[in-house]
Amino acid sequence: MTTTVAEPVGTHTNAESTAHGWSPRVGLYSAALLGLSLLLITLWQSVMPDTAPPTAVRVVLVVAGVMFLPGIPVVIALRIPGRALSTVLAVSVSVSINALAAQVSIVAEAWNPLRTQSIVVILGLVACAVAFRTVPARTSSGPIGFARHRWTGRRGCELLALAVAVVMFVAAARSIDVLDAGHYGVIALVSPWYIVGIAIVAGVLVSALRARRLDTVVLGALTTVIILFNTMLVGLATGQTSIPTSFVHRGFISILAESHHLPSQIDARFSWAGFFALSAGIQDLTGLSDVTALMMWAPLVSGIVLSFGLYAIAIAITGRARLAWLAVFLYHATNWYQQDYFAPQAMAMIGYTAIIATLFWQLRRAPLPPLTGDTRGQRIRQAISRTPGRVPGFGPGRTLAVGAVVLVIITANTVTHQITPMLTVLALAAFALTGATRYRTLWLAAGLIFAAWFTYGATDYWFGHLPSVVSEIGQVGQSVNAGVGDRLNGDPTYQRMQYLRMAASGGFVLLGLVGWSLWRGRRSWAVGGMVCASPFVLVFLQSYGGEMILRAFLLASPTVAPFAALALALLAPRLRRMLAPAVVVGAMVLVTLLGVLETTNRGLNTAFEATTRDEVAVTDAFIAAAPPDARVLSFGYAPQSVGVRRTLDPAGPQLFTVDSYDCLDDLARCADEHGPDYLYIPNQGLQMIALQYGVPLAEVHDEIDAILASGTYVTDVDTDSVTILRRVTEPSIDYSGVLGPNYRRDLP
Repeated sequence: MTTTVAEPVGTHTNAESTAHGWSPRVGLYSAALLGLSLLLITLWQSVMPDTAPPTAVRVVLVVAGVMFLPGIPVVIALRIPGRALSTVLAVSVSVSINALAAQVSIVAEAWNPLRTQSIVVILGLVACAVAFRTVPARTSSGPIGFARHRWTGRRGCELLALAVAVVMFVAAARSIDVLDAGHYGVIALVSPWYIVGIAIVAGVLVSALRARRLDTVVLGALTTVIILFNTMLVGLATGQTSIPTSFVHRGFISILAESHHLPSQIDARFSWAGFFALSAGIQDLTGLSDVTALMMWAPLVSGIVLSFGLYAIAIAITGRARLAWLAVFLYHATNWYQQDYFAPQAMAMIGYTAIIATLFWQLRRAPLPPLTGDTRGQRIRQAISRTPGRVPGFGPGRTLAVGAVVLVIITANTVTHQITPMLTVLALAAFALTGATRYRTLWLAAGLIFAAWFTYGATDYWFGHLPSVVSEIGQVGQSVNAGVGDRLNGDPTYQRMQYLRMAASGGFVLLGLVGWSLWRGRRSWAVGGMVCASPFVLVFLQSYGGEMILRAFLLASPTVAPFAALALALLAPRLRRMLAPAVVVGAMVLVTLLGVLETTNRGLNTAFEATTRDEVAVTDAFIAAAPPDARVLSFGYAPQSVGVRRTLDPAGPQLFTVDSYDCLDDLARCADEHGPDYLYIPNQGLQMIALQYGVPLAEVHDEIDAILASGTYVTDVDTDSVTILRRVTEPSIDYSGVLGPNYRRDLP
């Protein structure tokens, strides 16, 4: 580990600044091959739809096309340096253009995914042809890890150790029964092998960061394994996504895929449907019945892509690869917020990091006029009015083109997510106010795009929510209470466990604040601090359903992480003492404990968030077969029930939930007053009632027994994860197709 963190100064040659992040010719050939493969499959599906390629092949190619076309040729044509920055930009540009194309087609009521994909792919191939003309005969991309280092015993041992840790992780995940989760979450269910796996990962992390020369192959594999441990434990245990809201998004996507238009006055999230329209197109193009197969792996994929953006931001701020890697690890070690699932927030987060990384890279590389004022006021005025030079090697055209690419990502985020575009405006304004960007009016353009979409595309939202949105402005106490105070209720043990989450977030931000204060005087200091603080300004605007304070910590993390890494380096000037065996062991133990803490925090809600295969299958069958106009009372939320029939079909079942503490006090009376035809009782809902509302499970089961004892309802299906009661006058639903012929084993 380095002992000093001085910001390097000096000039950068044009060759250094214009070197490609990856080999441009390999990238362009790969992108062209992908585009031609997609066109071939599109033609195949159009001419011979009954003999389409296997679904798995289509899924891989379509998802790869969405992620890499036309981003790869665009980034290569612009000669974006640095593998991290070029990768996150390529993915962000591709996803943004595909999302905008899908959004335009569904708003214009011209839904045709095959045509839309063909247009985007053809544009990508044209971009490849143009980019080939910009690539000189001799190019520089820098050696990748395999070329930079010979295969050594150390690399082999570290990669083997990571492989062993992955095997232990998978074995530990498969042994977990999520139905046994309680107020301690998933940490109480993991086997000792899981802890051993974390310890192995911790050992590799300490070893890799202590190496005299960083091995990017090991560090890249280590990052992937850390994300796997952090995001996939519950998913591998259940075979389903670990975030139940994914099923709500699955329902929204199916609605768009079937109806081919945006439904009005159903859910405000359709006002920001970029992600849903994009996913609906993927569903149609791949032949999937729904996106369930994609949801489980989404956190792993988004975490890996986001890591490129995190590294790009950190290397631009600190200038040290070792600290940049440390910043990536610190981010994932404190990322318990679970907003990397199959959701618009994950897509918007990647786009946001790409935007910020681009601006920090330009700030670091471009000439910056010094502040020569004698007083602080003079220096502030000079900072506000100054404009950085261009990045060496980037003329006016290419600099403008980079700004246009950033604007495309901003536009896609605007039609995808409600909160992140507002943060983007604030962050861009911070760069403009500190004289840290040439795009001094980009914040205004982003604000106008947001205002235009809010006025035109989000009418359903502000027609129904404008009074509440306006009333929340400036109500900081209300936002904080909704995000923190309201969560400290229910089961006493579960409530105390919440303090671990607060300590992790608060400690991470405090460490970043220390690093920022010690970084004073560097060119990224002022704007870096403002970008870190920008998410917390959103707390003054609205509570976002009680989540704004949590989203503020999440959205600040990409820029807090580099300063946290700086704090660890600057507060320990003699880090070379880590060579001492006792210190190395201590570091490994500390990292292991941090991994256990992160597992605890991220998996704390497993009891009421984990979804089983039976729950999905039974719920799908129930919603599909429930009689027309059936009234369903759900104990807790029912995200798996959101779908086309329940949402759009006027003859579909109408579902409502236990909606008050009075209802919770006497569920039997509540059921009698509401008079539902069916009672939908998932394990998720029972655990939520117990943990978040503080009603003991034994009492809830007694209430269910009282409902059955009344003779009005009988058990229609009863599995470990979901129970459905039906009124005796209603027809029974056949679940044998999803549970087998013996599913009635628990019926009286």
